[in-house]
Amino acid sequence: MATAEEKKAAKKAAKKAAKKAAAAAAAAAAAAAEAVTAEAPKKEKKEKKEKKEKKEKKEKKEKKEKRKSVDGEVDLPKAAKKAKKEKNEKKKSEPEVEAKEEEQAVEPTKDAAAPVDLQACKCFVGNLAYSIDDDMVREFFKDCGEITDIHWLTDKESGQFYGSGFIEFGKGGADLALKKAGQDLMGRPLKIDMAKPKTPRADGGFKKREPKPMSEKPDGCNTVFMGNLSYDIDDAAVTSFFEGCGEIANIRWLTDRETGDFKGCGFIEFSSTDAVDSAVQKNGETLLGRDVRLDYSAPRKQW
Repeated sequence: MATAEEKKAAKKAAKKAAKKAAAAAAAAAAAAAEAVTAEAPKKEKKEKKEKKEKKEKKEKKEKKEKRKSVDGEVDLPKAAKKAKKEKNEKKKSEPEVEAKEEEQAVEPTKDAAAPVDLQACKCFVGNLAYSIDDDMVREFFKDCGEITDIHWLTDKESGQFYGSGFIEFGKGGADLALKKAGQDLMGRPLKIDMAKPKTPRADGGFKKREPKPMSEKPDGCNTVFMGNLSYDIDDAAVTSFFEGCGEIANIRWLTDRETGDFKGCGFIEFSSTDAVDSAVQKNGETLLGRDVRLDYSAPRKQW
């Protein structure tokens, strides 16, 4: 039988063990709580990092677009591009006029209040900011009545905006718009004139432009550049147009790298250089309602 001292020692040892176990449990609970507490800042830090990266990415994109705009290389906004393309398709039956010739076709009126009879509702607007869009124009001319059409002048090959265009108004709107000539829009004084109508020939048609002279034919040239093409053009139409010129090896269309929009031009490659000589003879002929511009292109190995 255990003595009183042994019982007392056993009791003391049990009490000590219980105390030690309680301390271990408390330490484990504290460690778990600390782990949870430590995880929260990590999660919050991760969310802040992701939010910061997203913001930096957005700012980088905006800076890139702004830089392009300053360089004068930015195209029209997507909505304006879409509207421009639809207008081009609508007017595909009319020969496209070079931007410079369109500006020359505009003559300032001696009396701003006396519009041209044949185009009393259409104005030429120049010295526009490169970041202009349809909404800004409509807001500027909102007190001139209804705007029925806006046509931006752009380079046919690159699509670059020339900083000018034509605006068609409802009845009486052009007269009011002329009074805004010289007023500031986006930091630029506007040039506004009545559009001069095309002068018809005696037979009722319009004078056809003479095709531009072609460049010198490079040695071994087997490719022809095609410009001023209709937006409805396709391989079949081109193949039919050059029928009889020689065997066609390839047809390539030029498109915008970012949007994929067709630029209205391309290249046609023939199997022989003799076929090129036959093809360029068609320079200035009409294809799908447009006078096609043809020229020699450098051999493919030089591109």
